Amino acid sequence: MMKATENNLAGNTAPQDKIGYRQILTQREYCKLIFANLISRFGDSIDAIAFTWLVYEITGSASWSAVISALNVLPTILLQPFAGAAVERRNKKHLMILSDIIRGLVVVVLAVTYITGSINPWIMAAFTLTISSVEAFCVPASTAIIPKVLDEKYYEYGMSVNSVGSTVMQLIGTAMAGVIIGFFGVGTAIFVDAVTFFAAAVVKMFLKVSEERTREHGSAGMAQYISDLKGGFMYVKDKKVVLNFCLLACFLNATLVPLNSFQSPLVVDVLGQGSGLLSAIGIAEVLGMGLGSALFPYFSGKCKARGFVFVNGIGMAVCMAGIVLGSLFRDNTVWVYVVTSVIAFGLLFFTSTLSAFLNVMFLKCVDSAYLARAAALLGACCTAAMPVTSFAVSIVVKYVPVREILIASGVICGIIFIAVWLLKVPLEEGEA
Repeated sequence: MMKATENNLAGNTAPQDKIGYRQILTQREYCKLIFANLISRFGDSIDAIAFTWLVYEITGSASWSAVISALNVLPTILLQPFAGAAVERRNKKHLMILSDIIRGLVVVVLAVTYITGSINPWIMAAFTLTISSVEAFCVPASTAIIPKVLDEKYYEYGMSVNSVGSTVMQLIGTAMAGVIIGFFGVGTAIFVDAVTFFAAAVVKMFLKVSEERTREHGSAGMAQYISDLKGGFMYVKDKKVVLNFCLLACFLNATLVPLNSFQSPLVVDVLGQGSGLLSAIGIAEVLGMGLGSALFPYFSGKCKARGFVFVNGIGMAVCMAGIVLGSLFRDNTVWVYVVTSVIAFGLLFFTSTLSAFLNVMFLKCVDSAYLARAAALLGACCTAAMPVTSFAVSIVVKYVPVREILIASGVICGIIFIAVWLLKVPLEEGEA
């Protein structure tokens, strides 16, 4: 899910201070952070394929696959809000490095147990829970360190570079995973994932960042921790703009659940096509996500925050409801492919642009003293929105056809963003 948010709405940058992608290269410490993130994303992409393959190979059970998947997100939902308060007073750089090393070591042990034939479903469950728990501490630290290595005026372009690069590395990693597993086996793929953790840690060791020792690194006993934890919850609750960002981000995650859950039924039952259309939709979504992230900095300063959210939200709603339009051309496969791919492209274009905008706004509006705690709460809520929505639609689909669910999702999405516009929901400092 979402790790940060920013917004450059001033639009008054002087010509001599013109900002673009080229200027991001001058932010050397942030470039190191991006490089480390790209290495991790490459490893995550390989791990996503390898681990899914490994789970089913070892267990032969779809139910175990569901259990492992649930354990993977459980620490984010339950532990990360509490981890944010613990992270706030710690050295973010050291914590990020330590988490990478720990996760790398755990993955190495996992690979060894697989190669030696010692692995079983319970061991895999323990490894999954351990890795996800460590990550619950790493994510808030990664978000909180961004303002320390990137000037605020570069947020839009910096976040865009990171997003586009991550998308590219995800594609490369996904493609390489099949090759590595096919030629060298799943054990080798897991070792490659471990190496990426260690490589990312090494890059972060060269990160030069100044972290004040006044508040952040003071003594943090249990009483102080409880105080910080409560303060983080109260900060998000009382700062309406930040709370609105969190609610919109959660809604954004929940919005895509019906389409992700029912992609195969959509293709087969609604559109009357085969697996080829699934691939076409996937490619279109990746292209839409990449282009939306790349163009976002050029659009973000053109209008007020609420207007930007409204336009992209309505674009999402139209594409979501319109994803079934290909059914009008069931007898013409070419048209089904074209119409569905274009709509899928548009959906992810608007979604990625809106997501990037919310991330930038979040970074700019949250006080640095609360950033780790606020980011932890945001991540937990966004992650929780997906299984909750998945459970809800799994019940609804027993009574309502997939086609109608997808159309209804688009309509609900449109209503939400229209309400944001008409009710003038505060999305900028000074509006609340």
